[in-house]
Amino acid sequence: MAGNGMTKAGTWLGPFFCMALILAASASALAQDEPLYDADFDISATEEKHFEFWGQAELRMYERLLNRDSAVYEQRFFDSPKDELQADLLFQLKPELSLKYETFGFYARPRADVGWSQLPLSAASEPDEPSERFFKDDKHWAGEVMLEEGVAAWRPDPRFTLEAGKKVLKWGKGYAWNPVSFASRPKDVDDPDQSREGYVMSVADAIFSFDGPLKTFAFTPVVVPVWERVNTGLASDDSVLYGGKLYFLLSDVDLDVMVMAGDYYDTSLGFDFAMNLTDNFAIHGETAVRLGYEKTVFHDDGTRSVDKYDAWSFLLGARYLTEDETTYLLEYYHNGEGYTASQLETYYDYVHTAYDTYQATGNAADLNKSKKVSSDYNRSSVGQDYLYFRVSQKEPFDILYLNTTATVIMNLGDRSLSLNPEASYMLTSDIELRPRLILPIGGSDTEFGNKLNAAKGELRCVYYF
Repeated sequence: MAGNGMTKAGTWLGPFFCMALILAASASALAQDEPLYDADFDISATEEKHFEFWGQAELRMYERLLNRDSAVYEQRFFDSPKDELQADLLFQLKPELSLKYETFGFYARPRADVGWSQLPLSAASEPDEPSERFFKDDKHWAGEVMLEEGVAAWRPDPRFTLEAGKKVLKWGKGYAWNPVSFASRPKDVDDPDQSREGYVMSVADAIFSFDGPLKTFAFTPVVVPVWERVNTGLASDDSVLYGGKLYFLLSDVDLDVMVMAGDYYDTSLGFDFAMNLTDNFAIHGETAVRLGYEKTVFHDDGTRSVDKYDAWSFLLGARYLTEDETTYLLEYYHNGEGYTASQLETYYDYVHTAYDTYQATGNAADLNKSKKVSSDYNRSSVGQDYLYFRVSQKEPFDILYLNTTATVIMNLGDRSLSLNPEASYMLTSDIELRPRLILPIGGSDTEFGNKLNAAKGELRCVYYF
């Protein structure tokens, strides 16, 4: 076992150190240019040590009204019906720390969760390392300690940075979706601002500035290892992924070109842009292609097939800020990896018919067939075309420290949608209250009409320290 571990570690550490040496050799050449860099966290150029510690503790309380006519409910609870009203609790502690010394820096964001659900919990896969799960055999309690981000950085020059560790790679300009984010976990479309777990990787940034229309150019190479419980899900087997991003500030337009490739991984290419048309109106977009993508398709006779094709996705968006500090955000997203409305309808109709068969005969064979593709068909943003519209108002009716938001997420293929009103109120300088309601709306053969919840209310109480 130890020999295998050393072999796997050497597989990705070798390319990492090679890249580090090559880029380090070029760092001195950058020292002649004017500094221009915007890092995720600053690394002080002084010789003094600097340590910061902050974070948040959060209690979330949920009340849900189950949609007992949905495909998800019929699959999970066909043999053990549940009451319509169900409750959940989650306590989350998320400290953050930053250590800076001369040209070196370190940032970490661990997370500890303890949750209880009135509904029986589904079996969970083992999380990525470093992490530890608790209450593994309990049906209602769950607990986990994990490192969401932990990055060591070396910055010998303001225009050169080398990082290694677990990091959230923020590629893309979209707010709700990022098709070009090849090495990041997908956002929660119901809460895109929620922090995410990163992937273990090594990243470098080399930035150059110029006079003329091309003001800035940056090169960001990335190396991502995949094995056992490290970055699982990025590739179908042990692998090393290589990628990179080219950034251009051309006049007042931000442009990025991305690529990611490796064994057991679908090579992906992407492009994004963002620009301000006026001081209060901006547009953005991104597009990506995933070469040789394989999609499992479920048929009305209970059989499955695999479609292999180059999946093309794109997003276009706009943001407008009024003088009254109302923000309008609109995004259209085409998901090239998603299912058409007719493919989703076939799946939902099959599950409903299989459930009726079980109710009449006690035979769950057809339901079990549908469960084999549930991870494909029951995931978020499973369709092909979406519209995201969000309106946020700062301090409505001159109520200090209150912000209100209303969000509509629509599947354009089947016309189903989710309506999500929410608010945020700073009770004190370090205590925030965040109530929210999620209302899926749609028919029995639509995406949002087959969500587990007919309605879900939540209250978050957050203490910042």
